[in-house]
Amino acid sequence: MTVTAEENILLARQIIVDELLHEIKEILIDDERPRLEITFLKGFKAYIRYNDFGEYSYQLTFSQKVNDRIRYDNFDIKWPVTTQPNHLHPKGDLKAIDSPMKGDPLQDIPLLIQNDIKPIIE
Repeated sequence: MTVTAEENILLARQIIVDELLHEIKEILIDDERPRLEITFLKGFKAYIRYNDFGEYSYQLTFSQKVNDRIRYDNFDIKWPVTTQPNHLHPKGDLKAIDSPMKGDPLQDIPLLIQNDIKPIIE
């Protein structure tokens, strides 16, 4: 059975709320994209996106400055990484590096929380 983008969004939302409820200012679900947008009390935003073609992206945006973000995705295969198509665009950089993410919210969202979000909010 294939999991839909909407199901992945709802699962990601539940994992984040369960772990970080007291750090969240606002949560929005954009049904058109579909995308989850979370604004944290510390001022940064998380954008979690899935589609029904197995593609995903997880982005933490810190400001409007160019590349002031961390982004994991698998939308393209042009990056010379061993984890293709999965890759990570580090904060402040245009390049891509290997990524531990695979597009599965059960595995990826806890990693995103532990490795990227918690170090910012603690």
